[in-house]
Amino acid sequence: MSTITSVETGLYGIPNEEALEDATQTFNELELVTAIIETSEGATGIGFTYTIGRGGRATKQFLDDVLVPHLEGTDVAPRQVYHDLRAETTFVGREGISEFAIAAVDTALWDAKGKETGRPLYDLLGGAQKHVPAYETNGGWIQFSKDRLRENARRIGEEGFAGMKMKIGRGPVEDADRIRAVREELPDDVELMIDANCSFTVAEARRFANELDVGITWLEEPLQKGDYAAYADLRKKVDVPIALGENVYNTTQFKQVLAEGAADFLQPDVSRVGGITPWITVAETADLWNTPVSPHYVEPVHVHLVAPFDNVPYIEHHSTVLNKVVESPLELEDGGFVPPSDPGLGIAFDGLAQYDKE
Repeated sequence: MSTITSVETGLYGIPNEEALEDATQTFNELELVTAIIETSEGATGIGFTYTIGRGGRATKQFLDDVLVPHLEGTDVAPRQVYHDLRAETTFVGREGISEFAIAAVDTALWDAKGKETGRPLYDLLGGAQKHVPAYETNGGWIQFSKDRLRENARRIGEEGFAGMKMKIGRGPVEDADRIRAVREELPDDVELMIDANCSFTVAEARRFANELDVGITWLEEPLQKGDYAAYADLRKKVDVPIALGENVYNTTQFKQVLAEGAADFLQPDVSRVGGITPWITVAETADLWNTPVSPHYVEPVHVHLVAPFDNVPYIEHHSTVLNKVVESPLELEDGGFVPPSDPGLGIAFDGLAQYDKE
């Protein structure tokens, strides 16, 4: 088996064309923390994780100080390395910065393994190249006027996306009015997802869901992060499907979500959950529970990860910031995406150096 010969890390800040807002935060910049791994067989594994403008430097520091010293000379064995690196996080905790940092290494190792074997990641994971329907989030930010939401909904329908997600949190009356406006503009066969970004109390979420007079595919993360018992209770009292997972940071937490019956859809994020290795574990476990998986963001990686699974109804197309530095962004085909057939992830960065924050 080949070994890791070197690891190079980086930190980059890619600005948005405009500030994007949801109910709880503003997204001004995509921070990429990269891990580039060279192997003894001459392969280069490209890995990365991200933040939305805060915490990237701390993530890179953790990567450099805690993880990278354990990598040189290690076998290119993603699952084993993942478990070994997690052992280094026992004291500091296994969520947040530590998981983001491990994700960069884990993704790079899977990319390297694919390149060494000449196989695309979807094939390496036991899947086949297939088309996955996509919904678009970039048209539904909370600061957009109702007229702009309508315009974006028309565009999303014309471009052929399978769905649109919009942000709420302006108040129940205004939110409902904006939802109705968007639904009127979307074609009947285009799904509508609603994201509250953890801004509701239980009472507010229950009332909103029960009074909403528009059919939606799911209500995403209405309650506080981590309160899975409250989510389970809410599911029993509303008819609207509940989605969560963007803010679930490891496999143990996803196990708790499933055991509590807290969600109708799981949304694991490959960067937030710790990489490809744990993402696959989450998807396999969700399949055992007959729970659909619709991954959050990072579609250039997720389009490979969903290939082995039949319980993935949609993949998310988030902001277009990442596309600014990817050599060949995914292109929408018949309302969805198809993974590239190049070895590994099929991702190469282009023009990233101009955004160096080091």
